[in-house]
Amino acid sequence: MLKRFLPAAVFVLCCSAVYAQPKNASAYFKSGKQLLKSNKYPEALTAFTKAISLNKNFDSAYVETGNIYIKSGNIDNGIINFKKALAVNPAYTEALIAMGKVYRDSKQQADSAIFYYDAAAKTDNNNIEICYSLAWLYNATKEYDTAILYAVKALEIDNNYKPAYGELGHAYRATKKYAEAIEQLKKNLAVSVVDVAYLYSGYCYAELKDKEGAMQQYEALNKINERMAAALKRVIDKME
Repeated sequence: MLKRFLPAAVFVLCCSAVYAQPKNASAYFKSGKQLLKSNKYPEALTAFTKAISLNKNFDSAYVETGNIYIKSGNIDNGIINFKKALAVNPAYTEALIAMGKVYRDSKQQADSAIFYYDAAAKTDNNNIEICYSLAWLYNATKEYDTAILYAVKALEIDNNYKPAYGELGHAYRATKKYAEAIEQLKKNLAVSVVDVAYLYSGYCYAELKDKEGAMQQYEALNKINERMAAALKRVIDKME
């Protein structure tokens, strides 16, 4: 009687083990996340690695593993893990953002950064980090009209997000839309005192031949950043 049911019992146990793996993997993943909160990166890495060994399709675990490697300066292993996450789920927003960040921070691979952030925007078009990063990148590559579009989108998501005002002001100034730039930068300064906003405003006033407006920006800037203020003053001194 026992022999008759033994194969069936073995089959049930095997199936149970297979279905238990994702649950166990999730437990290791949760443990890794808790360890990260305590800055226990080696222990967290071990937990995420164990989670992946139990579930080869655990995209979130690959991303967390990649983040740990990036934090430790091991960029290559970070990229390898982000790509593994994308191999599992090509539309995984967090992995796309992570890849974008790697290339953005390298400051020499803007095209690759834009590729991944653009892909991320297609999966989540209401993410302020994505929109701001694309505004920054398109400004860096001198594609100012596109930078304006993404900066505006970022501000539609959060009207108080001050870095987006800076990118928007920069793009407007670069396209010689000085009055529009000043308007946007005023909004920036209404949210928070930002030295670069005063700097760009001063430059725009100077371009409009408004020396009084430029001096007002210089005086405000000089109180918080003398080095930037000196740069603006040199421009003002050349005005007639």
